[in-house]
Amino acid sequence: MRGWTVAMVAVGMLVGTGARAFQPYIPGENSPEMAELKMKLAEREAHLARLEEEAALYAEAEALGVVAAVQASRLPERQQRRLAMAIVREARRNGVDPMLVVAVIRCESSFNNYAVSHVGAMGLMQVMPDTGTYLADRAGFKLQRHTNLFDSELNVELGTAYLADLIQRFGSPERALVAYNAGPGLAKKILAKRDVRDRFMQGYPAKVMREFRRLKAQQARELTRLEEQKKTSGGPG
Repeated sequence: MRGWTVAMVAVGMLVGTGARAFQPYIPGENSPEMAELKMKLAEREAHLARLEEEAALYAEAEALGVVAAVQASRLPERQQRRLAMAIVREARRNGVDPMLVVAVIRCESSFNNYAVSHVGAMGLMQVMPDTGTYLADRAGFKLQRHTNLFDSELNVELGTAYLADLIQRFGSPERALVAYNAGPGLAKKILAKRDVRDRFMQGYPAKVMREFRRLKAQQARELTRLEEQKKTSGGPG
């Protein structure tokens, strides 16, 4: 009996020793391993936050009709998604109606991402290279190359900021569109003379505003349809 007791004690000691030998290593609070773990966790959380933000932006773009509008861009489907989100994001950031941005794009480039005008304006919103350089500097980054204006998201970012700036400076979307088309310096001269102003207003500004009103009417019909659909699906039966 004594021998059995001694054997059990020995086994217990061996198991206890083994259990202690395989205990997991937990890094200290200020160790390099813990710092790396915290960094990876922060990156993961930031990635998830971006995904949530993008999902909300895309849902808004879809509800507003922006997603349907960018299908004319001829861009791959993934880039269409990025463009639709960029239009909504930059419009909200600059206090501009997203559909006004869409209207400008339609009238300027017909959603041709690589359009170049006879005077050298480039991309979706037909941003002049010098204007793009100025706007990028003001936003705190460098344009680097003029061909970067063919980047749809960057073009929308700069073009929307420029449009918002002109609306603030000239007082209304119609007058701002004169400046967007002719340049701020020439726009002041055009707007100063009634006969010239009235004649110019019937051209490009009127074209953009007609497209804007058409898009807004289409948007209102779609939102009404979705509301009716909600009521029907939520009703009895």
